[in-house]
Amino acid sequence: MVIDQNTDNIQRFFTAIEPWEAAYTHAGLSYFAIRKNGVLNLLLGRLFLRWSPSTVPHVQFETNHVLAGFFTLAELKLGHRDVISQMATSGRIQSPIGELVLVVAPSQRVAANFSAFHPELFPLGRRTPFLSLVGTTCDSYMQQPDIDWELKAAVRPFDTLGELLFEYSLGGPQSLGDFQNKLANVEIIAMNVAEINLGSVVDGEEASPSIYLAKSLDPNKCHIGCRVFHQGKVVSRESISGSKFRWIEQDVAQMGVGKLEIPLGAVLHCVVSYAGIAQHQGWLADAKNFQNPRRAVLEEFDDKLGTLRDYLFEEQKARKGARDFEFGVAWLMWMLGFNVAQPGATARTSDAADIVATTPKGNIAIVECTIGLLQADNKLPKLVDRFELVRKRIASSGYSHLKLLPVIVTAKTRNEVRADLEQAQKLGVAVVIRELLEELLSQTVIAADADTIFDRALQATEPKQE
Repeated sequence: MVIDQNTDNIQRFFTAIEPWEAAYTHAGLSYFAIRKNGVLNLLLGRLFLRWSPSTVPHVQFETNHVLAGFFTLAELKLGHRDVISQMATSGRIQSPIGELVLVVAPSQRVAANFSAFHPELFPLGRRTPFLSLVGTTCDSYMQQPDIDWELKAAVRPFDTLGELLFEYSLGGPQSLGDFQNKLANVEIIAMNVAEINLGSVVDGEEASPSIYLAKSLDPNKCHIGCRVFHQGKVVSRESISGSKFRWIEQDVAQMGVGKLEIPLGAVLHCVVSYAGIAQHQGWLADAKNFQNPRRAVLEEFDDKLGTLRDYLFEEQKARKGARDFEFGVAWLMWMLGFNVAQPGATARTSDAADIVATTPKGNIAIVECTIGLLQADNKLPKLVDRFELVRKRIASSGYSHLKLLPVIVTAKTRNEVRADLEQAQKLGVAVVIRELLEELLSQTVIAADADTIFDRALQATEPKQE
């Protein structure tokens, strides 16, 4: 019997979420469409399956050609399975503004692809299965810079298409080139139904790891597993079942609080699971007793790393320029165990690499930082040129046994720079995106092994470098 690939992938998606699917009582669709010949052509969509209300603005945006917005499936009086089935078979969905039609070639049908981990959310420690319904290329619908200037003239103005997409959680600001050969698609994203409370209390020799669980789910089916780090080693592996938590009812969630005795200054790596399937991971530590002395030193001068977070992520204040981001990356690398120099940070050596970092074994990373796209201002070619010059100088000095690695670090997300990733890979350049910066920062609660980080990055690029 021949199994239809679309049917198989859709079934794999529903099988993956079946143990907790009933918790998805808040489903909503974010969309971006272009009006052409009287048709609302759907180019990008994300159907979020959630157990709590969405924070996406419930406001319709519309100009002569561009439409974007968010609506809940409750408005349509439809369940998410009905909508997914309709989209997969016809590529169409009714909305409060009319019928949205996924752009599909005349001789083509909607293709369904399944993945157990969403690439944007996976680096944040979240397990989020998703189904992607894919059409054809949509670049013919995107006339730039016409679209951007149409958005600027709107009653509720946006500067760029990227800003509009970010507003409606459609993947963040994207370059205009992202729509060249880009396929129209709708992602059905099943959000994790349990998560670690990263604000859990760790005080001295007692930890109180807490979790959030969808209100409709059975607390007895969840548990939290903890690896306890002390003095750079895992000293115990603990598990707390849902029945042992103290449960507190909240508006849309139930919070479970556990207890664990730990060594003074220990750090916990926690993973919460439901029905035996991991949902979310995170790091917990006593802010007064970090196991990473470098982070402890930096926090003495930068309380709770507030300035560093602004340099890297603009969490509270906008960074003043690209140089702030470079300082943020340098501080982060230092906390991760690298020794760093910033030859490009001064006016007299501004043409040099932004950062040169070495590991305890002497291996060297040549680092270029950007708050924009990877190829902006010829960042990638310049990095490769500098890397080659350094490699020749190292070899001629008798240190050819050392490993070298070109690295480009961007403040943008994977989705924002995906058009540039292939070129970076061809050049053998390691790419650090915003999601990875967030993950690396969370890991600085324990002393990191810079050589291990370096080797993992090198392994990912070695085939191209060879």
